[in-house]
Amino acid sequence: GSNDGEDDEKPPLRREVKTFYMDRTEVKVEDYRACVKAGKCKDQRTINYTPVDKDEGFWSQLCNLGKAGRDEHPMNCVDWEQAGAYCAYVHKRLPTEKEWEYAARGAAGRKYPWGNEPGPGPTLLNACGDECVAWAKGKGLDWKQMYKGDDGWANTAPVGQYPAGRTPEGLLDMAGNVWEWVQDAYASCYDASRCGLEQMRRVLRGASWLLDDPRSARAANRVRYAAGYRSDGVGFRCAQD
Repeated sequence: GSNDGEDDEKPPLRREVKTFYMDRTEVKVEDYRACVKAGKCKDQRTINYTPVDKDEGFWSQLCNLGKAGRDEHPMNCVDWEQAGAYCAYVHKRLPTEKEWEYAARGAAGRKYPWGNEPGPGPTLLNACGDECVAWAKGKGLDWKQMYKGDDGWANTAPVGQYPAGRTPEGLLDMAGNVWEWVQDAYASCYDASRCGLEQMRRVLRGASWLLDDPRSARAANRVRYAAGYRSDGVGFRCAQD
């Protein structure tokens, strides 16, 4: 947690995590498709919420499964249950929120996955830059941007495209590209013993390609959605004991 962020990041707590493995990258479309073919994962290629600016069909076009040239992109438009199903298929699991934050921040509690400075920029992560604003404008949308410059991808990017933004331990895309599901139910004060869990909502970490607020790229930032939520900005990676 952090005292410098949103209310649900407070208070900062010291917690211990056992040694674990974390995938270097977000799960790719080609890997998830193998799970679908094996009958262990559902074929998920649409969003399932009501957008405020376009219809569901418009945003479902950005779901990567089944799209030509997207095999190396992160699997998105996947709900929490199916993210977990894939991880089980490869004999892994979703990371806990504590594991995810430790992986992103390190023992020193760095601000961003890559360190305390610099702030988000187009060589460090895939968020909303010049390319994203231009794409949105072409679709009749008026979007703001997180940083000046073009990060190369108007929507999701192939995983691992921003080596300058990797953690010192070598994890890629811990900020940007897609939000990542973790195991935990959401607690609004980051301490379930104090404020209780919202069992129907699960935590996501790491920000996504369409975000414009630099604070979203902080490694302590967290959001929550219903476990059944599917969005073009949501994916996952796996962990292992």
